[in-house]
Amino acid sequence: MRANLTTTPYLPFGPSAGAALRLLCFPHAGGTASVFTRWRGMFGDDVDVLPVQLPGRESRIRDELPKDMTALVDELERHLGDVLNEPFVCYGHSMGALVAYHLARRLASRGLPGPRLLMVGACKAPHLGNRLVAAHDATDAELKQAVLDLGGLSPMLLEYPDWLAAALALVRRDLAVCATQRPDGPVPGPVLAFHGVDDPLVSQMDMAAWSSYTAAGFALHQVPGGHFFVHEPALVARLASASL
Repeated sequence: MRANLTTTPYLPFGPSAGAALRLLCFPHAGGTASVFTRWRGMFGDDVDVLPVQLPGRESRIRDELPKDMTALVDELERHLGDVLNEPFVCYGHSMGALVAYHLARRLASRGLPGPRLLMVGACKAPHLGNRLVAAHDATDAELKQAVLDLGGLSPMLLEYPDWLAAALALVRRDLAVCATQRPDGPVPGPVLAFHGVDDPLVSQMDMAAWSSYTAAGFALHQVPGGHFFVHEPALVARLASASL
């Protein structure tokens, strides 16, 4: 039986003893840790998949999301301390890519080991503008349409105004955090980027621009799907081979 090494609200599943590597997964704006739940068990016993649960959603619905990226990374560094002391890699999707990048930069600035590999998907390089991030100041109708166009809201939510309002409020708070991020240099380790071939928001060139955020090696892979391609088998297969 696997032993629980630490307890933190940021990790719905406690890290497991005996795994050679941990894969920290950071979700998109408005996303939850459950997006990555099905990944657990797909990478073999040597890789411990740890979805990260940000405040303000699911079991953390009453927890307040930090107001900016610096404060969010402060919390992550504090709460994930035990996990960050073990070998790990990161995958961040959309907003999650920015969060993972800034966490890696924070650790590097402190002279601490960061992720052995930073994997990012569906996110423009940090120095590029993003019209969805800018939508955190949009009207509810404009924000709703923008997220619907990306496939980030279930059309079923339109039939439940209270649920829709809550979902949009969460997306808006997450995007407001993203709007505060400022890139501050490369990460020490390699970067692996993923682009959805049908993504209407992020282009292949936007993903290729992540190459300037590492001197340790960069690769870009295209996978089927639009902006939300986290469950594409091609992505999981590539991640599995890259993270072992």
